[in-house]
Amino acid sequence: MSASASAPGKVLLLGEHAVVYGHPALAAALQRGVRIEVAESPEASIAVRSPAGISPPPELLAAALEMADTMGAPALFRATIETELPLGAGLGSSAAVGVALARALSQLAGRPCPDERAAELALGFERHFHGAPSGVDPAICANGGVILFRRGEPPRFDRVRVRVPIFLCVALTGIARGTRSTVLPLSERRAARPDLYDPMLASLGELARDGAASLERGDLADLGARFDEAQKILAVLGVSCPELDDLVRLLRKATALGAKLTGAGGGGAAIGLARDRGHAAALSEAVASARLESFVAEIAS
Repeated sequence: MSASASAPGKVLLLGEHAVVYGHPALAAALQRGVRIEVAESPEASIAVRSPAGISPPPELLAAALEMADTMGAPALFRATIETELPLGAGLGSSAAVGVALARALSQLAGRPCPDERAAELALGFERHFHGAPSGVDPAICANGGVILFRRGEPPRFDRVRVRVPIFLCVALTGIARGTRSTVLPLSERRAARPDLYDPMLASLGELARDGAASLERGDLADLGARFDEAQKILAVLGVSCPELDDLVRLLRKATALGAKLTGAGGGGAAIGLARDRGHAAALSEAVASARLESFVAEIAS
């Protein structure tokens, strides 16, 4: 018996890191994502079929086996992954794999897997890689669209209606960093100086909440200004890096309406807000002139 399933990647438009401390985050699903095929097999294995040359980390199989056990799915299966998401770029690759795997294993187990259940299973899957993730990545990868998310038991989110399509240039530093590598040091700094860090984290959450309202109004100028303000705070929090700072400056020089890092930072990707698809393509050309990779993303409800 075999099964297949897919899930999209994501971008955090606003609220990264703040979401860990209970503040809102504004997240959007990408049109790029992952696809997984699973089939019963004499022994358990997991491999990346595409792109070629990627070896999955050892904990990936352990996480998949734990998920199968939780669901009552066969413990002996072969899983193959095809991904359009760069690893370690803050674009939700591990959450998308977790959601797609939950959906595929549910088919093998003969059980339904609604979006809420897929997100729950993917959150457990992510703990193998990110320690104590906020849950925003599994939520957006399972539900799609655009959401304003808040951590909790259970997590809560509201769907955001996007008045006009939003176009982004997603630019890659080429530096793969795990979420844990920036979340834990920030947690230590916050624990030492909560009076300094808590107001900044709260401000990031407010920017996310107000950014959702900007999307619903179709106010791109306002959203871009919030991107820029968030980047200032993220840099002060110490989660940016020179490569991200350079990318943000490049995107702004190329006339992006706003630009910031997306995800955990310390590498990964930056996003530049564009007026339309043509403007986003021009931003991508500017990134290519710096010999870096990027792609155009369309965000819609």
